[in-house]
Amino acid sequence: MKAAVIGLAGVLLGSCAASAQSLPVGKGEPAGNLQACVAMGVGFWLLPGTDTCVKISGEVRADYVVSNPRERRLIRNFNFIDLTHQDRRNNDVTGFTTRAQIGFDARTETDYGLLRSYFLIDAYVGPSSKSSFIIDKAFLQFGGLTAGYAHSFFGIYDLDFGNDLAQPYFGYAATTNLIAYTQEFGAGFSASLSLEDARGTHSNLLNFGFPFEPQPAGGTSMPDIVGNLRLDRDWGTLAAFGAVHQIRYPGLPDAISGSSYGYAVGGSVGLNLPIRSGAHIVVEGTYADGASAYLGWQQVDAAFDNFRHRTDLGRGWTLTGEIGVNVTPALTLNLLGSYLDYSGATTQPERVNPVAPNVRAWIAGGNAVYTVTRGLSVGVEAFYSSYRAKAHPFFFSSYDEEIRGWTGVLRVRRTF
Repeated sequence: MKAAVIGLAGVLLGSCAASAQSLPVGKGEPAGNLQACVAMGVGFWLLPGTDTCVKISGEVRADYVVSNPRERRLIRNFNFIDLTHQDRRNNDVTGFTTRAQIGFDARTETDYGLLRSYFLIDAYVGPSSKSSFIIDKAFLQFGGLTAGYAHSFFGIYDLDFGNDLAQPYFGYAATTNLIAYTQEFGAGFSASLSLEDARGTHSNLLNFGFPFEPQPAGGTSMPDIVGNLRLDRDWGTLAAFGAVHQIRYPGLPDAISGSSYGYAVGGSVGLNLPIRSGAHIVVEGTYADGASAYLGWQQVDAAFDNFRHRTDLGRGWTLTGEIGVNVTPALTLNLLGSYLDYSGATTQPERVNPVAPNVRAWIAGGNAVYTVTRGLSVGVEAFYSSYRAKAHPFFFSSYDEEIRGWTGVLRVRRTF
């Protein structure tokens, strides 16, 4: 189950990993002493002896998290009912996480358009001073082409908005290997087609043969095909997007052969409200059938029964919204909410074999971020989450499990 703290790494420098249509154009100044590349944007400098402009950016942030999740589990077996409440006393209630991030953005104006390469790396220090390094982004762009390790073209909320500190939300927030092309049509309208690595969206499959347990899907034979249509104007953004995902059944004796094809579709609307600086409201919804990763909640995507040659796909929908405003030039407020409704896969209507659980979950909260001085901010956030799963795991047994509770976050952040 997606823990509340997972949201700490959900939104990774979205503004720097802009899609191809947002790239500025312009000529660098002649080589010589270090000179600013004004046409490329703030912070770009001409690399001496070249026509390439480079920007180095980064951040250091420290997070302190307090959470109080409570678990309730109800198990029914014939006429016996076992009800347990767990306060998770052996789990951490408080925790610290520190992240350092540095990015390199190199841009060159060519006869065929702007050539850009972008590299972003994160260093995390977590509990017990354990550290890890993660490649956050590594891609190149040339005109409308994007190739490499970049944010998926499915959805816009996570990349263009997502003004949370640690609060998780249901929506696709993946960075993946891809190759994509974006075509600009003028007046803010654009279309993107992206081939994305399907290994990141594969789930286990539920086998109704023996043994009754999930097992890995077959190997990847085609990428996920992702499309995105969007309209960007002064008043805001409209977007529609979709994905096709292949589910390959594993090679077992007398197994179901071939593949099933899942899909996900969604839409977003983001409006700039004229009531105050930075005021906005955004809503994004997604429906997925056999492609749960695009809901931001990876589940068992398919069930198969070799004996009766039946298959079934899990399906569900999510809705995520945000409203924010700059109360003063230094103080920003945001309210966020997200809901998930997912029905697990099963090939048998009777309760004699395991089925993937049905999940209902919601998260709601808000944050306030105060800019102390340029580059330094302090933010606080609080949110409440509730995750509930129902399933009939084996023969006549069933269970109902719920995890809910509050989480609070304090973040101190310096950017440059």
